[in-house]
Formats: sequence, structure tokens, C-alpha cells
Amino acid sequence: MAAGDNECRMRLHEYRDLGGGILGDLPGHIKAASPQLLELHIIATPADVAGFLEIDPPTSVFAETTAVPIETISSSANDGNAEGSHLQAISTIGINGLDKMVTVQNIATTDDWTDYQLEIELWKNIFHCFGSLWGTGDDDPAGDVDIRTIGDVVIVELPTGDNEGNGAAFVVPDGHVAMLYGGKLRRLAPTAGVYAADEGVRIRILYIDAIDGLLGLAADRCQNWLEFELVGVYEAELEIPKGHIFEAGTQIIHQDSSKVDAGEQYDLYLQYLIWKK
Repeated sequence: MAAGDNECRMRLHEYRDLGGGILGDLPGHIKAASPQLLELHIIATPADVAGFLEIDPPTSVFAETTAVPIETISSSANDGNAEGSHLQAISTIGINGLDKMVTVQNIATTDDWTDYQLEIELWKNIFHCFGSLWGTGDDDPAGDVDIRTIGDVVIVELPTGDNEGNGAAFVVPDGHVAMLYGGKLRRLAPTAGVYAADEGVRIRILYIDAIDGLLGLAADRCQNWLEFELVGVYEAELEIPKGHIFEAGTQIIHQDSSKVDAGEQYDLYLQYLIWKK
């Protein structure tokens, strides 16, 4: 993976799908709210720059106060609902008109998906997409498959031959709370065969709540992020602690940076628990 490359796998799990043990240490009132679990698995190599850059950003930010329709379209006639098609359905993660974070599968309704198709769900926010059904033609999309606004602005997409779309940021739905529920950061391989004393990876979870959004993020407002780093000869793995709370409407953006421009590959796994207040 070249410097600056990154990819995020995002999945949303409903309470009914969670094993009891994973939520064993939570207070009863949170369990009673049937919390959801949002998982992010990121593999990336930070760009050779000193500053932080967003990990796997969406093509464009989509945020509406009232839920609106969106559409799906492919650049290839080989994506569609025909038996011999490649991609036949794409799943979208975001917030619907009921202020609930959901995953919705949009199945192609025509043999040729080069004509746009309206999704059945109305959306306030969209975070990520992934391929979820295929024909006999191939297990990857034949073309670039876009999820876009009615005005043809692409939000997220599946590039040709890739079933995982872009997007690693999300927003806490109105009326909900999110909690960082832990994770793990691992360095995958030394850049030059061995780790140097000053080399490493830095991860930043930037959060912008309603007050921050009104005031803006000044350069000295370091309270607006959580930062984790693995640096040195012997540090190869770090447990991300759980417990940080994010209020409704908070934007959560993930960023990375190389400690000394080494372009070092890493593996990051994060969990967020989301429940209605």
C-alpha cells in the first residue's frame, strides 16, 4: 500500500445481532435502549506529511435537516439485476428520516444499471456503502457505482472492481448518544525492515459537536480530538480505550499521520456504541 492510500470497511450491527458478552459491562438502561454497534476496520499508510489527513473521506459530505431521496447508478451495463450481471445490490449506511442509523440494501430493478434508480429510503446523512449482492458475471462491480443526490452530486461510490466504498466519518443521530467502545491499532510492517526509534503512526479522532460547529475549530482547540500514537522500536500494538461519549449531532472524523514521514502501514479497528437517549 503506497503512502497516502487508505480504505475503511464500515458495518452497522443491530442489538439483536450482538452477542450478550460484548455488552456485559454496560448499565441496564443502555442495554434497554437496544444499542447499535458501528464497526470500522481501516488499513492505511499515512501520506509522507507532518500534518493529519482525513482517512478515506466520502466523495462529498451529505447532510440534510429533512430527509431526501438519493439515487444509484453504474457506469457499466454489466451491473444490474440480470443473472449474468456483476453487482446486483449496494448497501448504504447513514441516518434516515426517523433519525435512526440504518443499513439499507438497494437492489437493481433493471438488467442495465446505467439508468439511475431511486433508493427506497429517504436520508439525512450518508456515511459509507458496500456491495452486497452479485450475479454470475463476477463478484465485483463492473463499473463505478455511485450513490448520488438528485442533483447528480456523488456522495460515496464503489470503484470498478472494488466492493468496499469510501467513507470513514459519521454523525451521531439526533436524540442519540455514541460511545467509543474500544479498538486496536497495530503497525503491520517496518518501513525498512526494522522500526526506528522515532518512526511510527498517529491516529486522531476529531469530533465536532453542536457548539464546535457554531464556533468553528480554531488551531488551539486541542480538546476537540482524541489522539493515539505508536512510536519507537518496540511499540507495535495499542489498545484503544473505551468510554469517551459523543453527544447527538457530533461529527466524528478519523485522521492519520506519519510520525517522521515514514509511510508506515497500519491496521486500525474501532467500535462505537450508539443508543437512543
